[in-house]
Amino acid sequence: MDYSKISLDERTIMDAQRKAYTELREIARNQSARFESSLHWQEIKGTEYLIKTKGQERRALGTRAPHMEEFYKKYNKSKKELLAKIVALRHKIDEGRNHINHTMIRRVPLDSAMVLRKLEKEGYLGDNFVVSGLQCIYAYEAQGNVRFKQTLHDRDIYNISKATEKSLVLLGSNGDEKKLFESLLQIDSTYKIIGNKGRYRATNKNGFNVDLVCTTQNSASNWMLSVPRIETVSFCESGLPVPFVCLAPHVFALYKYWQSQNYQDKLQQTKAEIDSKQAYAITDMVKQELGTCITEEDYTAVPACITNYKEQLASETEEQFGRTYEI
Repeated sequence: MDYSKISLDERTIMDAQRKAYTELREIARNQSARFESSLHWQEIKGTEYLIKTKGQERRALGTRAPHMEEFYKKYNKSKKELLAKIVALRHKIDEGRNHINHTMIRRVPLDSAMVLRKLEKEGYLGDNFVVSGLQCIYAYEAQGNVRFKQTLHDRDIYNISKATEKSLVLLGSNGDEKKLFESLLQIDSTYKIIGNKGRYRATNKNGFNVDLVCTTQNSASNWMLSVPRIETVSFCESGLPVPFVCLAPHVFALYKYWQSQNYQDKLQQTKAEIDSKQAYAITDMVKQELGTCITEEDYTAVPACITNYKEQLASETEEQFGRTYEI
């Protein structure tokens, strides 16, 4: 497995789309709630009142007076400007979508994209759930402005493209499964949930799975919620932005390499080979494209049985790509 840089044109499109999406997301998080209400004047028993309406709730803010008229004008002006900005940003994203649909950077499966956007909208992505598994590859591509090459010779076609098409893996804490289930059912009522004891699977009518691993403080996988993360925006098969919060790539690569060295079943040797090649490619990409300064503190939460493989991974990656560096 190897990777290549995306073109300058593709990067320009991606950067513009990410900026527009980030602005739209910030408006949704921090400004939209201020303008959910509407204001209008209403005469009640011969006196005009400024009425604030939100859904079924109506409340009089005060009688007509210069300061209330000024508030009314300022509120409506600000609301109009914000709505115009939202329309412009959405138009920009739709326009950029057409460009992205003519590139190879639209990678995230549609079912995954819908789930991640919903979790981000609810404020759960990053706070309650972190992306794990092979879907992280798409976040690392976006972060490094690269595209990982998948070849039949390496058998990566099946391992990445086919696997991610049907599965999204999330990490969370015990109790958070209810939040995920509620969000999934709002997206698609065909999701059926099975599992218990911290491991759950939700499957929809398309056969797409959302796997959730919930941990407690003493769980073997709890360390994954404590290591460095990255937050980025990738793009789905329809060309629209997709938010990601997942394990930092150098931690993920080391974990994948550790897995490749510890398969017990001889029948899993093909998977071990694929995992190690993924680890090499991600490790090299971090060093060459991200220029990240990796410190020992990054691995504080990682179990020693995994960190013991750092030097071995560095050495084998060096052999694979013919470059010298340290992890």
